[in-house]
Amino acid sequence: MNYKYTSLSKAGNGKKHNEDSIEVVKVDDGILCVVCDGLSNAFAPRQASYMCANIVINYFLNNSSKDYLKNINDAIFEANNSIVDYALSNSESSSMATTADVLFFDGHIIYWGHIGDSRIYDLKNGKLNQLTKDHSLIQQMLDKGYLSMKAAKDHPNKNVILKAVGENQMLEIDMSKLILNPNDKHRFMLCTDGVHDVLKDSEIEKTLRNEELHKCTDIFDRLIQEKGAPDDYSIIIIEKVN
Repeated sequence: MNYKYTSLSKAGNGKKHNEDSIEVVKVDDGILCVVCDGLSNAFAPRQASYMCANIVINYFLNNSSKDYLKNINDAIFEANNSIVDYALSNSESSSMATTADVLFFDGHIIYWGHIGDSRIYDLKNGKLNQLTKDHSLIQQMLDKGYLSMKAAKDHPNKNVILKAVGENQMLEIDMSKLILNPNDKHRFMLCTDGVHDVLKDSEIEKTLRNEELHKCTDIFDRLIQEKGAPDDYSIIIIEKVN
C-alpha cells in the first residue's frame, strides 16, 4: 500500500527549543504517524515529547500483533510509564507530561489514539472533520455550556490540559477506528495546538484542499508565521495513493 505524506515541526517565535516531536514510519503494510507536544508548565517538556514519540514508534516496530487499536493503547501506556519513571528519577517535585496523537493508516482503515489537546483532522471530500476532542479545561467548559466558542479562543486558561501522558500511572485514552469508503477522498492531518489555536477551521480546510500535498505545509507555515507563531507548531498530513 502506498501513501504520501508531508510534515513540518518548528519552534514558536522567540522560543529557544521546539518542545514538539513528530514521527512517521512504515509498519507492516501501513504507516504510523505520531505527534506529541510537551507541556511547558511541567518538567522537561522537550524530553517528554521525544520519549513518547520514540517509545510509541519502537513499540510498533517490535510488536507483531495486528490488533492495532490495542497496540496504540499499549504503546501509549508504555510511554506513560517510562516518562513517569524518568520524572521520578530526575526531578524531586515536578511531573513531566506530553500530549499524544497516534494514527495508524492500514489500507482502508485508520486506527487512532488521542490524549491531550493536539488534534487529528479528516478532510473528507473537501470537508473538514475533527476526529478528536481536546482534553482541556476550555473544552470541558464548552461542553457544559459555560463558555462560547468566541470567548474560548482568547480565554486565559486555554492552555490548561486535563489529561496528558506522564501525569500519573492511570490513563484514559480516546481510541477509535474509521473504515474508509474507497469512493471517498480522505486527507488526514495531525497537529499540535500551535496550529489549531492560531488558525481558523476555515483556514485549515482551505489549505488542506490544495491539490499538491507538499504545498500544504508551506502554506500552513506562512499563515502561522503571519500570525506571530506564538507557540511551537507541528503538522503531519497523509493520504493513501490509489
